[in-house]
Amino acid sequence: MTVRILKFGGSSFRDAEDYNFIASHIVRRLSTDAGRIVVIVSAMYGVTDSLKQLALSVNERCGRAALDAVLTSGEVVSVGLLEAALEQHSVAVSSLFGYSLGVRVSSGFNRASIEAINRSPLRNALETSQVVIVAGAQGVDRSGRISMLGRNSSDLTAVIAADIVGCGSCEIYSDVCGIYTADPHLVKGARLVPEISHTCVSRMARHGAKVLHYGALEYASSRGIVIACKSLRPREVVGTHVAATGDVATVIVDQSATRLDFNDRSEWLAALRVLEELDITWVDSGQGVGGPIYLSQDADVALGILAERQIKSLHISKCILVSEITSDVTRVNEFCDLSSAVSCAQKLHADLYPEERQLASRTYNK
Repeated sequence: MTVRILKFGGSSFRDAEDYNFIASHIVRRLSTDAGRIVVIVSAMYGVTDSLKQLALSVNERCGRAALDAVLTSGEVVSVGLLEAALEQHSVAVSSLFGYSLGVRVSSGFNRASIEAINRSPLRNALETSQVVIVAGAQGVDRSGRISMLGRNSSDLTAVIAADIVGCGSCEIYSDVCGIYTADPHLVKGARLVPEISHTCVSRMARHGAKVLHYGALEYASSRGIVIACKSLRPREVVGTHVAATGDVATVIVDQSATRLDFNDRSEWLAALRVLEELDITWVDSGQGVGGPIYLSQDADVALGILAERQIKSLHISKCILVSEITSDVTRVNEFCDLSSAVSCAQKLHADLYPEERQLASRTYNK
C-alpha cells in the first residue's frame, strides 16, 4: 500500500473554499497514486499572528506555555475544517493532534525540541482511515502539555510523518512551486532550482529565506528523506526536489532580521552561550568578538529567554540583511531600507549568474 505525505501551509488556506479545493485534490490522489494519505496542515493564513496578538492583548507578558496553548489552536481549527471538507467525499478520515500524534518534546515552549517519537498512533490510524489529518508543528511534553515545535515548523511534522511510515519522501505545497536562487518577487532573473541539497537549503533558511523550516531539513537529511516542493495553482507543479546532493549559489533578502548590540564582550559571549544552548542560529556580522549579532529565526524566543537570563543588549533594532551564499563563503550586508537591499541583491545575483543578467537585459530592450 502506497502512503503519501502531503503538507499544506497557511498560504494554501486563505479562505474556507480552499479547504474544499485541497479536499478535491486529496480525493484525486487517492484514485490515482495513493492508497493512504497523511495530510499535515498549518493554521489558516494570518491566523497564528492574530492569535498571538489576541493573547498579548490579554496579557502583554503572556507566558510561553499559555501562548503555545493559544497558538496551536490555529492548526486544530484547520484540521477540523479539512476533515469537514473531506466528509463530503465519503472518505474515511481521522485526525491526530499534538497530544495524540506521539511526538514527545522538551518543555521549551514556543520552540520545543523532540525527545521521542511513538510510531504507533499514526500507523494505527492508517489501518482504518484512507486519510489521516495531522495538526502541524505540535508535540506534548512529559506532563502532557501541548508545545510548539517552532514557528512555521509544520514542515518538520511532515518529515517526521514520512519517517514514521517509512515512505522516504514528503510533498510540501505552498504558493510558489519551488526554491529559487533568489526571491523572484524581488530579484529579476531568479532561477527555479530543480534539485538542491538539504544542507544548502538549511543554510538559506538560517539566513532568513522563507523556504523550508531548518529543523525539517536537518531531520530529513539525517533520515534520507526527500522533500518535494510543489504548488497546486494554477496547476500542480513539482518545482524542486530537496535531497542529499545539489549545491547552488543563492542570494537571500531577509526583510525582518533583528540586530543585537551588546554593552560589553562578556554580555556578547553570554548571549552566544544561550543561543547555542537553544540551538538558535545567529548570523555573523563579520566584525568579530563583540560585534552585532543578527537573528533571522526565532528572534522572539531568543529575546524572551535572554531577558529571563538577565542578559541585556545595548540596543535591539530591525534591519534588512542581504546574504550571498556559495559553497565557499557566506557574505552578509546590512541595510535599513528595502530599495537599497534589493539593488544589492540584484547585483550579487547578476554576478553569480551573468547569463541571467544578459537575458533580462535583452527582454527589457525588446
